[in-house]
Amino acid sequence: MPPVDWGGGDVREVVLLELTTPQGITGLGSAYTGVRQLRDALTQYQHDPAILHHADAEMTVPMSAIDIALWDIRGKQENLPVSELLGGRKHDRVLAYATIDLPMTSARAGDAFDQILHSTVEKGFRAVKLCIENFGYRDHGKSDKEWDHCEAKLLRFARKIVGNNVQLMLDVYGSDPAWTGNCDWALKTIQILEELDYLWIEEPFTPGAFEDFVRLTQTAKIAIAGGENFILECEFEKLSKLKAVNILQPDCTRVGGLSRMQSIRDTASQNDLHLIPHGWNTAVGLAADLQFQATVSDDEYCMVEVRPHKIITGLLKHDPFTLDAEGKITVPAGAGLGLELNDAFRK
Repeated sequence: MPPVDWGGGDVREVVLLELTTPQGITGLGSAYTGVRQLRDALTQYQHDPAILHHADAEMTVPMSAIDIALWDIRGKQENLPVSELLGGRKHDRVLAYATIDLPMTSARAGDAFDQILHSTVEKGFRAVKLCIENFGYRDHGKSDKEWDHCEAKLLRFARKIVGNNVQLMLDVYGSDPAWTGNCDWALKTIQILEELDYLWIEEPFTPGAFEDFVRLTQTAKIAIAGGENFILECEFEKLSKLKAVNILQPDCTRVGGLSRMQSIRDTASQNDLHLIPHGWNTAVGLAADLQFQATVSDDEYCMVEVRPHKIITGLLKHDPFTLDAEGKITVPAGAGLGLELNDAFRK
């Protein structure tokens, strides 16, 4: 498919896979990878299907599309939604949270920050994750104290805009190679987030800063989220056993599909961690996340990430991702993932 431009120079290759059984049953899968990588993965899978469960990091990403498509096929073969195959549906609706990019402004009514956040809430979202440009990055244009004031002002501004009935989260993208945030900064930021009742802070450190994550998670009164850049199950297992975060964020279109998501969640649950899929997803990825989250027991973290983009629904006959009055999406009840490609896309 055409590369997805999420803005800010973040352009990602994405592939859509349709597998067909000899009986004519089709399954859809998706992965954030290129066509060549997916073809290589298909060749290896056809030679040895077991590789689906022990591929290296490079091959695990395209294998994600194969795994998701196989779950879709199995659901259609058994005439059941994928959620029933993953352990049983416990939720018919799942809260959708929007991830939005926001400029760093002076927090004035009517500015771009205000307009974008207002527009998101007006679309029906009742949970929003903020990605604020240059948040946490310090230059010499301001003192640390001035930066602290500027960032706190924006966090308070966001809460004022959405009110108390919309959940807010903050993503500071510590996996950025240029990230310089440290423990002192994170602790000061979390104090503000706790005061304003934010649900979590995401990636306050670089992915490998396990000791910092552990220290912060033990101290903070809000949830710490991370793991979006990890691929292999052993990496998530390390996070889980260290209890380095409260919320793991694997992406089913990168970590090996729904089979690996199940394994990662099993380990997380054994260590009292939660799992919320990290989206960036196409329609297929979002549908897989919905089926997966419909099987979780708790209500507070029964969520899926939605990054509003035309690629989410542009290839489908019917849009199954409409928000209801509570900002939730009804999980498709049809067999498999519950998706159908539109005729124009097939042509």
